[in-house]
Amino acid sequence: MDTNSLSIVSPRNRSYVSIVIGASIVLVTVLHFLTPTDQIVWHEIYQRLYYIPIIAAALIFGLRGGLAASIFTTVIYSPHIYLHWQSGHFDYSINQYAEIVIFNLVGGIMGALGDRLRIARERAERNAEERRQAYDELQDTFQQLLQAEKLTSLGELSAGIVHEVRNPLASIKGAIEILGDELGPDSPRREFAELAVKEIERLDKMVGEYLRFAQPGKLAVEPSNINDIVESVAALIENQALSKGILIEKELDDSIPKLSIDTEQIRQVLLNLAINALQAVSNGGRIAFITKKKNELCVVEVEDSGEGISQANLAKIFDPFFTTKEKGVGLGLSIAHKIINEHGGQLSASNRKGGTVLQVCLPLQAKIGL
Repeated sequence: MDTNSLSIVSPRNRSYVSIVIGASIVLVTVLHFLTPTDQIVWHEIYQRLYYIPIIAAALIFGLRGGLAASIFTTVIYSPHIYLHWQSGHFDYSINQYAEIVIFNLVGGIMGALGDRLRIARERAERNAEERRQAYDELQDTFQQLLQAEKLTSLGELSAGIVHEVRNPLASIKGAIEILGDELGPDSPRREFAELAVKEIERLDKMVGEYLRFAQPGKLAVEPSNINDIVESVAALIENQALSKGILIEKELDDSIPKLSIDTEQIRQVLLNLAINALQAVSNGGRIAFITKKKNELCVVEVEDSGEGISQANLAKIFDPFFTTKEKGVGLGLSIAHKIINEHGGQLSASNRKGGTVLQVCLPLQAKIGL
C-alpha cells in the first residue's frame, strides 16, 4: 500500500484502520460460510456489506487501497461461491462472479476519486499556507515601511535641532570651564562646575547620537569577512565580560564568503548588540556569537542568557528614543536597524531559552541601496 496516497487518517492510525477494514471483509465472508445456502436473502445482504470496507479503503487510502480491499474480497469470497453455489446454483454463482467484478470496479473508481480528493485537499492546504506566508510577509513589509517612515521623519527633525543645539552647548561648556579655573581646588563650588561640565558632555554625546542617526555617513562598501568582525567585537567586550564572570562563546561558520558591506558600520552594529547583551546578563551568565548561512543570507546572532525582553517591549525596541535604561538615549538599536536596512538586510529580536537573541540577516550577494 502506498503511504503517499493516504488522505484522511494520521500515520499512527494507518495500521489500525487497515486491520479494521481487513477484519470487516473477513467477518462478512465468515457470515457467508456460516449461513445456509437456502437463505439467499441474507447472502444478498452480506454481498452488499462488502462495499462498505471497499469504499472506506478507497476513500482513505486511495486507488491502491481500494483495489487492495476489492482484490482481498475477491480472494476470500471466491471459495464460497465455488464451494456452495457453483455446483447446485450455477446461474446464481454467475451472478456472484459478476458481483466480484463490480467489487473491483467500485474499488478502482472510488480509489481514483479518493486520490483526487486527497490532491485537492493538499492543494487547498498548500494555497492556505502560501496565503498565510504572503500575509506574514506583507505584515513584515508594512512594519518595515512604518519603521522607515518614523526614522525618516525623525531624521529630518533631528538634523535641524542638532545643529542649533551643539554650538550653544560648546559655548556654555567653555564658559563653565573658564569659571571653574578661577575657583580654588578646595572651593565647594568647583564640584558644581565639574558636574555641569560632565552634564554638558553627556548632552553633547546625546546630540551626537541624534546627528549620527539623522545624517549617517555614506556606506564604504568593501569585501569583508563577517567572522573577523565578530571576533573583533568579541575581543572588545571580553575584558568587561571576564570581570563580571560572563562566558563568551563563538560558533562561527567558516564557509561564509566575504560580504560586500561597510565594515566599520557593521562592527558598530554588532558592538551595540554586544554591549546590550553585556548589560542584560548578570554575573555568571553567557553571551554567544553565532554566524551561519541560511538560504541566500548570512545570519549573525548575538544571544544572551539574560531575563529576555517582554512581549510589549519587543515590538518597540527599534523605535527611536525607546529605552529601558535610566540614562539611555534610545537610539542605539534604531541606528543599528537603519544601518542594516541600508545594507539590504534585516535586524530582529526574539526571546529564546530564557534570554534574548538579536539576529542580523545580511544578503550574501550585495543589495546595497535596494
